[in-house]
Amino acid sequence: MNTSWWRNQKQMDQAQRDFIGLPIEGRYFISGPPGSGKTNLLLLRAEVTIGSGERDILFITYTRSLADFIRSGAVARGLIESHQIKTFHSWAYEHVLQHSGERFITKEGDFDNEVREQALRQIQEANSRRPSKHLYSAIFVDEAQDLSVGELQSLLQLSENVCICGDGRQGIYERDGIQIHELESLETYHLDKHFRIGQAIAKVADRLMPPAADTPSLEDTCNYDPATQGKSTAELHPCDSRDAQFELMIEKIRLQLDAFNGDSIGVFCPRQEDRNELRDRFDATDLADKVFVHGVDEQATFASTKPVHVLTLHGCKGTEFRCVHIFGTESLTRFPLNRTKLSYTGVTRAKTALNVYRTGPTTTKLENAFSKKKLFGLGNLLPEEE
Repeated sequence: MNTSWWRNQKQMDQAQRDFIGLPIEGRYFISGPPGSGKTNLLLLRAEVTIGSGERDILFITYTRSLADFIRSGAVARGLIESHQIKTFHSWAYEHVLQHSGERFITKEGDFDNEVREQALRQIQEANSRRPSKHLYSAIFVDEAQDLSVGELQSLLQLSENVCICGDGRQGIYERDGIQIHELESLETYHLDKHFRIGQAIAKVADRLMPPAADTPSLEDTCNYDPATQGKSTAELHPCDSRDAQFELMIEKIRLQLDAFNGDSIGVFCPRQEDRNELRDRFDATDLADKVFVHGVDEQATFASTKPVHVLTLHGCKGTEFRCVHIFGTESLTRFPLNRTKLSYTGVTRAKTALNVYRTGPTTTKLENAFSKKKLFGLGNLLPEEE
């Protein structure tokens, strides 16, 4: 993904450079809106730590897709080894097995609160049996809002030096990890600006999830440059059928593959069933060999040359793409909880072009986010006379 990872210092503002310049020794928390560079900064901090001679680092995130996405940015400079970037679950499995001799209680993926509490007890027991107080030179945690405070505290015990980042508005698993900086007295930094999300997309995101009273909007803090990155667009497309959705999406993807040659395109869907459907649909086109369907294709990775990546809305967390398509949003009506946050997560993965497709009704908040203001009054409802 050629434009997802910073290539030179000119791409960074002073606040971002200052954060990288902080001492290696310390316990830090960084927050900021989508597109503010949190994951980029976390990866650079990890690389600076290794480059300074502290090689035994651990980089944790929640989903396998995001772990793979981060590896795609880490390989370029060759400082971080792939095995040092783990999901929380894969790390916990190895940690519990190594120090307690037990099998971790869960399969990978999200799991209910009761099972998660049992898993945390396994981790804490493994911590009590560890051979030394600190097992790592430094620990880095991305998407802290996806973990619980207890899970994060179990990690923080294992190193003197930690760096955690997160954004409470992007949490879709109802965890309280974003509070960790208050409970552990981490040195806190906040990024106010974002650079990735185009103005039209930022406006949709703000209407979908309006900012809190004391928080600036994405539109107001947008530093996206249309002159160099292209004018941003955001459209919702009502379609008569899923066949029509896919035909329109394919038409737009073909144009984007040409217009944004070298950039990646994300295709998201609400459910795993929708993702499987898309694999079959792409297989029936001449674009089949340009597409990776994550969670279906065994070799799917962001470190490939294939330009189109299909993920669920859960799986797209933390990623970014020049163009995003969200297919089958009518499936969101089957989610009783978190569907607005899921939509927000998908919308804010896009840089320049956002296209959302539906057949039949989707959520009221998503419809409202794309609605255009127009004059409408009594005359539109009732005639002046019979």
